[in-house]
Amino acid sequence: MSYQVLARKWRPRTFQDMVGQEHVLQALIHALEHQRLHHAYLFTGTRGVGKTTIGRLLARCLNCETGITPNPCGECDSCKEILDGRFVDLIEIDAASRTGVDDMRELTDNVQYSPSRGRFKVYLIDEVHMLTNQSFNAFLKTLEEPPEHVKFLLATTDPQKLPVTVLSRCLQFNLKRMTPEHIVGHLKHVLTEEQIPFEDPALWLLARAADGSMRDALSLTDQAISFGNQNLAASDVSTMLGTIDQRDIERIVATLVERDGPGLLAEISRIADFAPDYAVILADLLSLFHRVTMEQVVPGSADNALGDAAQVQALARKLSAEDAQLFYQTALMGRKDLAVTPDARMGFEMTLLRMLAFRPGADRREPPAVSSGTGDSAGHAEPEPEPAAPQQAPTPASAPAEPAPAPATVPHSRAAEPLGQMPEPPAMDAPPWEPEPGDQPVETGTAPAEPAPLPVEDAPATMDGFVWERDFRQLDINGMPGNLASYSAMVMDNQTVVLTLDEGHSRLLNARHEEKILAALRSRFGDATELRIVQGEPGPHTPAAWEERQRVARQQFAETSIRQDPLVKSIVERFEGRVVEESIRPIETGRR
Repeated sequence: MSYQVLARKWRPRTFQDMVGQEHVLQALIHALEHQRLHHAYLFTGTRGVGKTTIGRLLARCLNCETGITPNPCGECDSCKEILDGRFVDLIEIDAASRTGVDDMRELTDNVQYSPSRGRFKVYLIDEVHMLTNQSFNAFLKTLEEPPEHVKFLLATTDPQKLPVTVLSRCLQFNLKRMTPEHIVGHLKHVLTEEQIPFEDPALWLLARAADGSMRDALSLTDQAISFGNQNLAASDVSTMLGTIDQRDIERIVATLVERDGPGLLAEISRIADFAPDYAVILADLLSLFHRVTMEQVVPGSADNALGDAAQVQALARKLSAEDAQLFYQTALMGRKDLAVTPDARMGFEMTLLRMLAFRPGADRREPPAVSSGTGDSAGHAEPEPEPAAPQQAPTPASAPAEPAPAPATVPHSRAAEPLGQMPEPPAMDAPPWEPEPGDQPVETGTAPAEPAPLPVEDAPATMDGFVWERDFRQLDINGMPGNLASYSAMVMDNQTVVLTLDEGHSRLLNARHEEKILAALRSRFGDATELRIVQGEPGPHTPAAWEERQRVARQQFAETSIRQDPLVKSIVERFEGRVVEESIRPIETGRR
């Protein structure tokens, strides 16, 4: 016996076998039980959701030899002939290939004849929207008043193209797209009965690719079984579909949440080996951020459409609402940009880098200053000293002496300023509010000093006192080599510098990067210096970790300075205001 594809083998034989579409089945079952039968039914919906299948089941219910019933016996000759596709009184017409008015006139001429075998003569017209206007006109009178022994079952994927005169003569049922949960549940049942081993992530990939069509899901499953040699593995299905696994999407988002730029580039490089459709990946990211936002706004609303409801809920707790909105909008614009970028991977990469760079609170580093031989220990040029005020020449006795200008009153200098602060207004004769009797003037005090740099504890140092995590910026290693080196720990073994990098960053390091790092090290320690890079856990003594500790300390100092500022306290008390601490940014002194 020849092989029968899954989509045909597992076509429902009763209403109980149907997956989904309960709203349609309930109406049909009740109509059959109470013998309230219409002469024309219209089934609409996307491909592969069961329009033709429901039509054939309804034909069996109408012509079963046991009587009109929602549960046909399946044993009588009529049921068997309909199942085998050879029932003479079930006339299936493909309107896509028979669109002419002559075909429709032939149909209307034969409608008057009584059924040969069954109780009703059933006309099942598929893709009925393909009929011409002339065909519809020839069909309208028969459709409105057919003989009692005739039932019309119409199916279409595009009901908008049907004339309203046809729509008004039919009972219309709109079949829904299959949810991923329905598709995965049915695939599990089919594969278990077929004794095909499978992985759950593989079924979710197939359900997503089916796009609401159960027939497409079964056809893709047939293809995946052949591709995987009678086994459904997630990696095989992902390769077959040209997509990436949902776990890859989660790893990309994890690098965005952790602000891990090198890790993000490593993930992009890894998935690029599969030659995926980057527009599909961005669509997956859009779907994920949409579900995260829904969970944040309405807790508990995250669906399990991809079998990852728990991950969505965890991400909703970890990601701020602002970040979720930024990521969604950036992915939306990036998907549009893919059509005009010279290279799809480049457009995808730039989209994710925008998410990382413009995320609220991201450390926006300025381009490194050109080394001029002077500077502080962090490699930044020191601010130029203010020029001394020129000595004023003695005023001649004959010339009238001009009054010396009064020293400008400088408002209290704070160590931090809110993000997006407006420029200070010009000086006014009165404060921006009317003082009340008994009010005391606000003492602004003196400006707090900058927080002292955190000390380096237990950090290895070279003979001349060079501490890698603190003095790394003096090496002036720019670009990707400098970024990668900042995540490493360093020890000096005689004339060999040993850098320890973790696996994620070491994968991005290449020979050109090592040459630039070595050149900077030789400029600092001498031409005999050698470089050796090992893979391992770098620990806390890395320049990136030290700079992060400094940033946190400066941020805490800035927030404390704002909260304790007398002028800020006065404004908060007078106007019942509040300090938005998320908007506070420390002033980067000594940087250009």
